[in-house]
Amino acid sequence: MPIFPTSTGLGLVRHGATGWTQARRYQGRADPSLCAAGLAEMDLLSERLRATNITQIVSSPLQRSVQSAARLAAAARLAPLTIDPDLIELDYGDWEGMTQEEVKAAWPQALRQWKRTPETHKFPGGETLADAQHRVRNCLARWLPPSRYRCILLVTHSAWIRLAYLEAAGLPLTRFREIAVPTGALIWHPHPFIPTSPSTEFSICE
Repeated sequence: MPIFPTSTGLGLVRHGATGWTQARRYQGRADPSLCAAGLAEMDLLSERLRATNITQIVSSPLQRSVQSAARLAAAARLAPLTIDPDLIELDYGDWEGMTQEEVKAAWPQALRQWKRTPETHKFPGGETLADAQHRVRNCLARWLPPSRYRCILLVTHSAWIRLAYLEAAGLPLTRFREIAVPTGALIWHPHPFIPTSPSTEFSICE
């Protein structure tokens, strides 16, 4: 079982479940709130992090992340949250709110491209993985623990965390689909976090 941090490092937390994740709808920049299962996931993660000396929690501006971060912050008795707009999810554009079956009916070729070569796909009305990766890279550089004895959690989204994982491991966007990030998961890396190191490894705590 992965060991949780005790004093220093950077953790990436995916928000808890929403009604849309349960219905397998593309969420992106849409803003559904946590459902009961999502609140329970955050309570469980709070309990598992009880022995961790978290010094700061930073959240995406979307309410499913803010609600998740607030739950974690309350359990850790931390000051009000910091919001970082660069933690926002990949922009799925016109697909947001739709199930995969609905997307397949409307954009069959585009969905095929997204499934087979995600690094080449641009969402209609949205962005590319490369667009989002630039935002992820800037955000990681901003929140690297600058000194020892700091433990920071970034509460964000599935695609964002996948891109951060690839960035940290020095892997190409072609590997995007190889990474699974369930709701309520924590991906942890100890200090120092080096985004460009090919040897970087994460522990995935579900």
